[in-house]
Amino acid sequence: MKRAVAILLCFVLVAGLFSGCRRSTVSALYFSVSGSASSFDPQIASGDAVRIVVRNCFEGLVSVDEAGNILPAAAQSWTVSEDGTEYTFTLRSDAVWHVSDTAKSGLADKLPDAFAPKVTAADFVFALQRAVDPATGAPDAARLSNIAGAKDIMEGKAHRETLGVRSVGSTRLIITLEHPEPGILETLAEPLCMPCNKTFFEASGGRYGLLMRYIISNGPFYLTRFDDNAFRMARNPDYTGSRTAKTDVIWLYSGESESAVLTKLTDRDYDGACLPEQTALNAGVKKANVTGAEDVLRGFIFNCGNADLAEPSIRKAFFAAAEPSVLADAFGKETADALCPAALSPKTPYRLYYSEVRATALLNKGLETLEKTSVSFTLLCEEQYDAAMRRFLQTWQRVFGVQCSVELESVTAETLQKRVLSGDYDIAFYPVRAESFSAADYFARFSAADAQSLCAWESGDYDAAVRDLRFASGGGDDAQKAVEKLLNDAAVFLPVWQESTCVLCVSGVEGVMLLPGADRLYLYNAYQQ
Repeated sequence: MKRAVAILLCFVLVAGLFSGCRRSTVSALYFSVSGSASSFDPQIASGDAVRIVVRNCFEGLVSVDEAGNILPAAAQSWTVSEDGTEYTFTLRSDAVWHVSDTAKSGLADKLPDAFAPKVTAADFVFALQRAVDPATGAPDAARLSNIAGAKDIMEGKAHRETLGVRSVGSTRLIITLEHPEPGILETLAEPLCMPCNKTFFEASGGRYGLLMRYIISNGPFYLTRFDDNAFRMARNPDYTGSRTAKTDVIWLYSGESESAVLTKLTDRDYDGACLPEQTALNAGVKKANVTGAEDVLRGFIFNCGNADLAEPSIRKAFFAAAEPSVLADAFGKETADALCPAALSPKTPYRLYYSEVRATALLNKGLETLEKTSVSFTLLCEEQYDAAMRRFLQTWQRVFGVQCSVELESVTAETLQKRVLSGDYDIAFYPVRAESFSAADYFARFSAADAQSLCAWESGDYDAAVRDLRFASGGGDDAQKAVEKLLNDAAVFLPVWQESTCVLCVSGVEGVMLLPGADRLYLYNAYQQ
């Protein structure tokens, strides 16, 4: 029924778009995603659903393919200075903004007559300045901290117009970095760096991205309607780039249970869905295909913000008393052999050696340092792992006895994420996800210096090693090895198994692209055979 209503709405809402064309039908695809509606302002976009919409309705300077290769997008070409600190982009001269009829009528008294702007270098300058401005509140602003002047701006010491970005004419953009950073190109493909037309932004009066009349697009699709849990994107008729949409309309739905989503996939009410790996693999949807990015390691993280767990010997005692294979086997998984997901190409194998004698010695050493006779902690895990985790904990309790107790608390996946990100936990069995192809971004999450730190671990040597990895050229194999060794020695993350972010598509649906990160779903190439 829901699909039937959606199809009817498709015809009604895009009738004007296709008038005068020979096309007699509208092609549409339907996907289930997670997240709800919020602001579609790319610089502050948050939540999987909103960021998926932004990725498909906007186009940055460059794009990224499934292998991590950087491709032209709004910029048709670019050059890099010999010292690696200055990037000069040449934009396509035929790129224009799509301003919907809703936006034109809603802002008629605030926009210039016949407002049909081109996408220019100034749009990227304005967007990047907004991104680093503390007043904007961009959650990913730290990823731009290597642009010249960005740190002072983010710390409130300088005006955003001092940022090292400038336009030369309408199609030339120059970005100056403090240090060479090969990964900056992938960052420039993120929502944070999508262009922003200053005239339209100011016309929205502080409500940019909040309502349909305050939304503008330069990507393969444009947003035509949304509510809390449904988003409709249509092919952008003004788009002139290489990522032209193959399907006329894409519907995204959220807020449903996994069982409801699987039923709709079976009934073909949905053409695809973003699902946990195990759910996708066991779905039983006839002739379905699963596209996955090996971007997650699930394991134990230890909160160094806890005074007792800040003592390294206590953490190392848990590692010596652990047999991750026992837990992995219980769920039919292979035990992890690296400290980062396969998508990031681990450089050093990870091995854990179980030793009750060593575990006891480390615990005693830690207690002596803390001047305590015992310690106690709470372990957070998702509800689905409760029974197996209780069996796993029996080993820790047997080895440690009364000197160290661990109480289990099972919570929803959403609660687990909130508590870990807020630092409200002792130990957590948690999925650590790579949000991009950048190993430096992934490893930075374990440092207290990172804005989204997972475990509040303080180490100047580690922070320096992550910086070296971020600025390393030629792949940075040695730099990554150094980071992995420091993380291994610190005993803050005990990996158990590898997972993938997955999208399951019914038979006949092709062209869906999923990159590392839960919101990196690209649908411009998607079509129904």
